[in-house]
Amino acid sequence: MKKVSILMISGLFIIICAAVLWQWHVFSKNSDKPAGPKEELSIIAAVKVEENRLLVKQTFRGLDANRQYKAVIPAQLTEVNCTDAAGNPCEDGFEKLPKGKDIQFEYMIESGPGFSLLLNDWMIVLKDASFAKTRIEIVDHYNRKGTWAAGLPLKGFKQTELLHYYVFEGENSNPSLYWQEKPLFKLSGQKEIKYYTSHKEQAIYEFASLARLSDKHLSVVITDGQRAVHGNGLLLAGNKLNEKELERELASALLASKFGTDRGKEGFTLEALTSLVIKQEPENAKSKAMAAELENTLSAIETVDFITYFSKERQLDASSLDKYLSSIKGMNTKFFLQNSTEDQEFFPLLFTDARSVIVNGKERDELEVVVKNDEHLFPLVSTMAAIGYKTKVGTDFTIMELSSASSKYSFNLKNKTFMIDGQSFGLLENPFKYINGEWYLEKQWFHGIFKVEISEKSDSFILES
Repeated sequence: MKKVSILMISGLFIIICAAVLWQWHVFSKNSDKPAGPKEELSIIAAVKVEENRLLVKQTFRGLDANRQYKAVIPAQLTEVNCTDAAGNPCEDGFEKLPKGKDIQFEYMIESGPGFSLLLNDWMIVLKDASFAKTRIEIVDHYNRKGTWAAGLPLKGFKQTELLHYYVFEGENSNPSLYWQEKPLFKLSGQKEIKYYTSHKEQAIYEFASLARLSDKHLSVVITDGQRAVHGNGLLLAGNKLNEKELERELASALLASKFGTDRGKEGFTLEALTSLVIKQEPENAKSKAMAAELENTLSAIETVDFITYFSKERQLDASSLDKYLSSIKGMNTKFFLQNSTEDQEFFPLLFTDARSVIVNGKERDELEVVVKNDEHLFPLVSTMAAIGYKTKVGTDFTIMELSSASSKYSFNLKNKTFMIDGQSFGLLENPFKYINGEWYLEKQWFHGIFKVEISEKSDSFILES
């Protein structure tokens, strides 16, 4: 019996080992297989032109099947319908789209009669989704003449007695669309600029300032007049613009394409960056101040470095610009973020020291030390509060009082004097600086006036009262 048991155990052991080896072989074989190519996120928009309206079928492909997307529907769209890959309607509305790899929308755009049509922000957008490719197919049964252009490269065109058929394809996920009744000729300019013009002999300028900009497609339609109208990947430029004006509009359009759907919010930034590239003064006062601040704060080498960065980058926003400026100086700044909103007054280019601030042994995350003209400026109210002082500033900004449990300081900023506990003292200079609505105190004055010891380390400022 003992021999039988040993034989049975040995047999089972061999079978188990064989099974494990076979499973490992299968696993290894499957692991060695290269992963299939990842499907790119893409948009296909089929546009059918009818009298006074466009019928659009827009399909998003290659979506993450496990993610729920939200759609942004432009106000100019009507009769919007949504279906999933199986053709089922989107029951939860556009805020919660059905999960799946494909989602399709059908909608209508009123076009109306006229000699031209410009559509900006006419396509449906999925929030927080980036698409590698967009394809627009236009079938025009209605217009027997005229030309369509888009903020994408033209890949194909066919004309018959019954219809005009266009195919545009490229990287822009929300390109502008343009039509005019007067036929246009397509000409190539420098880099990826394509011109649509009524004259084959149209003069095409080349500007050295544009040579450094990244190769993003731009369609430029030459129109009558002196006006310039900006779209997404498309520019309507009047034929009466002079060379400098055309250079400015082209540079602005090429830079605008880097900001994606946020290009409208970045108007001041865009104008300031354009002026750095083409060396022309901005027209807007805030943009003019931004450009001047950059030129006055950055060295010539740093300015070239910064221009090279934003010229080559294909995607930009206020945060990325601030991040690169910070890397140039080795200090932090929020210059572009603080100047990005329209209602915000001009904010100067300030850098903050990356080191932490420790007050009486406690790290104060809310305190940021500003560096301006090689001076280290501490935010007065919050820093003095951490030390134990309350700050009160007079309405005319000439009197300032700082008081603690044991001392009271009264400053007359007009005649550069101060009193401490009834004794009067003079100052060689005003120790306080007022920058964009906030008071600052230069580092040296903490000990000179308030007897607060201050020292520096490689990673921190240490204040001890």
